[in-house]
Amino acid sequence: MKSWETDVLIIGGGLAGIRAAVEARTKGAAVLLVSRGPAGKANNSAVSKGYFAVPGACAPADSPERHFSDIISGGCRINDPELVLAMVNNLEGEINFLVDCGVPLAVRADGSFVCSKPPGHSFPRVLSTLRSSGVDLLAPLVLRAKELGVSMEEGIEILSLLSDEEGACGAWGCTRSGEPLLIRAGAVVLATGGAAGLYLRTNNAPGTVGLGQAMALSAGLSLVDMEFIQFYPTYLHMPGRPRVMVFYEILVAVAGATLRNCDGEDIRKLYGMENGAALTRDRLSRAIASEIRAGRGVGPEKEAVAMDLSTLASPEKYRRFLPKAIPPNASVVHVSPVAHFTMGGVAVKPGGETEISGLWAVGEVAGGIHGANRVGGNALAECLALGRLAGSAAAEHSVKSRRRKFSEKEIEFPCGPGASAEFSALEESLRKTLNTHAAVLRDAAGLTESLAKIRSWQQERQKDLLRDKSVAAFKMGLMLDVAHAICLAALERKESRGAHFRADYPEENENYLGNFFVRKTNGEMEIKFSARR
Repeated sequence: MKSWETDVLIIGGGLAGIRAAVEARTKGAAVLLVSRGPAGKANNSAVSKGYFAVPGACAPADSPERHFSDIISGGCRINDPELVLAMVNNLEGEINFLVDCGVPLAVRADGSFVCSKPPGHSFPRVLSTLRSSGVDLLAPLVLRAKELGVSMEEGIEILSLLSDEEGACGAWGCTRSGEPLLIRAGAVVLATGGAAGLYLRTNNAPGTVGLGQAMALSAGLSLVDMEFIQFYPTYLHMPGRPRVMVFYEILVAVAGATLRNCDGEDIRKLYGMENGAALTRDRLSRAIASEIRAGRGVGPEKEAVAMDLSTLASPEKYRRFLPKAIPPNASVVHVSPVAHFTMGGVAVKPGGETEISGLWAVGEVAGGIHGANRVGGNALAECLALGRLAGSAAAEHSVKSRRRKFSEKEIEFPCGPGASAEFSALEESLRKTLNTHAAVLRDAAGLTESLAKIRSWQQERQKDLLRDKSVAAFKMGLMLDVAHAICLAALERKESRGAHFRADYPEENENYLGNFFVRKTNGEMEIKFSARR
């Protein structure tokens, strides 16, 4: 049995967790950061392209107020406005912080920042690292955290949060080999990432399957907006090749590449998206998925559409944006949507506070800020701004909190890794089910079928836990809980809004201008709707 004690426990080694850790340590707290993989690597922040939005960074007319308006508009007006304000009003100083940490940002010869204007932004305000690399953003921050004295433990899988009548007081989990561990803490920051890795086709880092959201459910917290899963529309569709993003924001919206179905028709024209500003991820993913479902896809199994590179306005200028996996002389590549980002997550207050005293949730594990659809560049921006706020508040809270002396005997730890082959097969079935019925295009029949399967699997997992109490069975139960929340919320939202499209309810409905909250009570999922006026 491993056992640690700290002032502030950070669960997650992505940008939100590292930013919170640096801030908490700067405030004088003892900080322990635990992560499944190496800190700053093997997470969604690391596999990102290092893009983050900062209002006013490049355009004098830009402002936090304009950024706020863009986020609310992109989120189809169901964002939590207080969360959005907390983000946009706390981004300005993050540029200096990153530069001070040694992050290599892309700049012009005159020293000004290179900024882009992805669809959904009214001004160019999205900065990036010099090589457009998430690792280049994270590595200097990990180094700064270590220099400040943040303790880091890697190869750790946290499986449950610990709390009592006074609030959060730690967590328990296991090492990669299955050895149980217990961590006592004065405050806890949950920064475990999203749940889009539950899908069959995903660009998420391995293991990004919503364990943080599931732990929050088990702790009695609510999840919000779980029906909203963002799909990135143009990933390279080439069996046997790595998951590679093909930048439609540059290649299609700016450079003039054309997306075509099997009949050679221009998909943008078919769906009224000639204006580059209209090419938001939800609309384009929906158009591509609709063409594929209608049998107008390309490739051996017609599961993709064609990106025609022969129409590039300036091949010499723009071909450098093509991934290295694409041959330099290619004139056409096949692309299709993949599960990319989870808009929903733990319901939080503006600083990341949850309903449990002493527990914060930040980054993709939290919900509410992006509403029905995230605008590009705002994911890492959220991690920076709210990660700092959460780290500071957690450090302050830990000073006055007591340390609960949990006994190992109070916790029934899973024993050993379990039957991995059995659970790998079940996990594959779950991924296929979500990809078929809860992806870009949805309807009541498919979602109802998915829920029936998930409930059946959940009942079987309960028997597994009673029989062998393995880590594999425990984790599978957590994954099924998150999948249940996604499908339940998607079934209840009988309209189409942002990234959530119901083929049987294709129009936006003002009666659903609000948010669905899912909570687990006495082992049963409950859902309620809260209108936003």
